[in-house]
Amino acid sequence: MKHLYISILFIISSLITFGQTYDPYVDNIVNAVSMDSLIYQLRNLSGEDEVIIDGETTTIEHRVAGWGNNLAASYLFQEMEKLGYEAQYHDYSLSGKNVYAIKEGSLYPDEYIMICAHYDAVDYVCADDNASGCAAVIEAARIFKDLEFEYSIIYAFWDEEEIGLIGSDAYASEAASNGDIILSVINMDMIAWDADGDMVAELHSSYNANSVELADYMVEVNSIYGIEVNPEVQLPGTTASDHASFWNNGYPSVLVIEEYYGGDFNPYYHTEQDQIDILHMDYFLGMSKLSIASLASKAVLDVNVGSEELANTDLRLLVFPNPAVDHAQITCQLDQSEYAQISLFNNMGQLVSVLHQGELTMDQFQMNLPLAKIPKGVYFVKVESNSGIGTQKLIVN
Repeated sequence: MKHLYISILFIISSLITFGQTYDPYVDNIVNAVSMDSLIYQLRNLSGEDEVIIDGETTTIEHRVAGWGNNLAASYLFQEMEKLGYEAQYHDYSLSGKNVYAIKEGSLYPDEYIMICAHYDAVDYVCADDNASGCAAVIEAARIFKDLEFEYSIIYAFWDEEEIGLIGSDAYASEAASNGDIILSVINMDMIAWDADGDMVAELHSSYNANSVELADYMVEVNSIYGIEVNPEVQLPGTTASDHASFWNNGYPSVLVIEEYYGGDFNPYYHTEQDQIDILHMDYFLGMSKLSIASLASKAVLDVNVGSEELANTDLRLLVFPNPAVDHAQITCQLDQSEYAQISLFNNMGQLVSVLHQGELTMDQFQMNLPLAKIPKGVYFVKVESNSGIGTQKLIVN
């Protein structure tokens, strides 16, 4: 019955979410993906730079399962904790250890969208395979750390992929047995090699559990947000990475990878020559943007900044003119004098500045908001006091 319930939810989800329109919030997330952040994590995970783990300076020389890759697992755990997440180990065997963290959804906390990559390797360095995918998972976690989403997000790093998808299979099998509702899985494996410069991104899909719909959804995301990669859906896709563990357990999953079928595959794969200096950073950035934008779109950003119902009718807020160019006038009406804070948020719910903090007199309070140094876009003016919370959208042209 659990599997039947999950299948029905997948069908309903695909009917509701397929066919997208432009969302400025997702566009802002695409623009927030940072090459510097991606390269920083890529260098650390592939042993190019020293890192501090548990207070000790060290280097992640390799991530080979069986040789002792606990250092890499500890680093990933630590990085998620530094971003404010409650990282967890999934010790599924004496030799295997997955690392993951969950960002709870505001409306559907028991329904999950997953982004994942394997962290184990078969040799020293192994930057493309698969420090690249892990770096993109961390980048998603970095961008999303202060945002709220309607659906819960799982950030996962799999162990022992290279010796048979063991870590992801253990997790997916347990999830299915528990009846966990995982609506989409975006698995990244080798996303930084593009020798012919055609920017082709292979999306490996399957007829299992609406995986075709998920791949098509990602193609739409790429088109809507003008991401500079060229996605090609492979059907049937390879089963040689962790997405297949989720196919096998009835979950929709897609593999994001360089041209595994198309002939432009990293020739240094599974060797210590798989180093950063041979990789293609613009392609790496584009592949990361595609995966992170698809995750954001699927998880649905909750942008109701200050949309709480007013505690009573004692607080009224007006922003004029709106849209505005050089300045806007903020007017706040209170029925009694009290302490209040007026803040400006961007359209991803992030605080831009506190405009006023202190006592507001009863009747009418006015202040001028200069806009000359504020980038064009959608913002929210929010007033908070004991009387309630008021929010007005502000468009800056």
